[in-house]
Amino acid sequence: MSFANKRYVVTGVSSGVGNATAKLLKAAGAIVVGIDVKEVAGPCDEFILCDLSNPSSIDEAVAQIIEPIHGLANIAGIPGIFPSELVFKVNYLGLRRLTDTLLPRLESGASVVNCASTAGAGWRNRKDACVEILSESDWEDSLRAFKAMDMNAITTYDFTKEIVILYTMLISSSQRHRGVRVNSISPGAVQTPILQDFYSTMGTELLDGLKQQAGGRDAYPEEIANAVLLMLDPKGFWVNGTDLIVDGGAEVSMNLGDLAAAPLPFN
Repeated sequence: MSFANKRYVVTGVSSGVGNATAKLLKAAGAIVVGIDVKEVAGPCDEFILCDLSNPSSIDEAVAQIIEPIHGLANIAGIPGIFPSELVFKVNYLGLRRLTDTLLPRLESGASVVNCASTAGAGWRNRKDACVEILSESDWEDSLRAFKAMDMNAITTYDFTKEIVILYTMLISSSQRHRGVRVNSISPGAVQTPILQDFYSTMGTELLDGLKQQAGGRDAYPEEIANAVLLMLDPKGFWVNGTDLIVDGGAEVSMNLGDLAAAPLPFN
């Protein structure tokens, strides 16, 4: 993979998949600019404190990012245990504002990866609502339209991931003339500090069933981070506007039911 001496911006670097992504990029020789609401000593070459729920904080962070920028990995996100408005701001509005601002500044041939979720796989069932939000480019207008939908926090989490998948499609061609690609990944459950929050909001029965289908465990952060690097790699030039499901095959049981044979557990 061609990451040596290239500069990548990674959000959510204080823990979980964001931290693992930063480590893998560093190991590949990249220069990592970490962004998070929590202070972190490593594994970043540069760190910028930023609250993705606050547009002013995002703008201040963007002003500190120096060029060249060869890629952006939007990994930061919060689960549905938080208030719905905060979930909407961090998981979608903040991601969009950061990306919209940085996209024209990326080097030709750069790549953006947005972290969605298998929780957003049902976007086709809520496409009209997603499109309504996507049509509002202004922060406050988007927030106003979302509030009118009156969603609880758990539903909001799924909704934001649906929008991220569609937002990825929406902007995937905006800089394509320069070879800049935009894709998303949709992880299943991952062994991160907030995993228990997902079990409490999504239900143990559902996630345990998906875990069984995936081979008896949830993903390790570095496994998802490797998928991020796969999509960031400039060698994947013709992959654009695509959502990559990274769940160990767990979704098979949801799509095919009893036809899906449960795999043997890993040794």
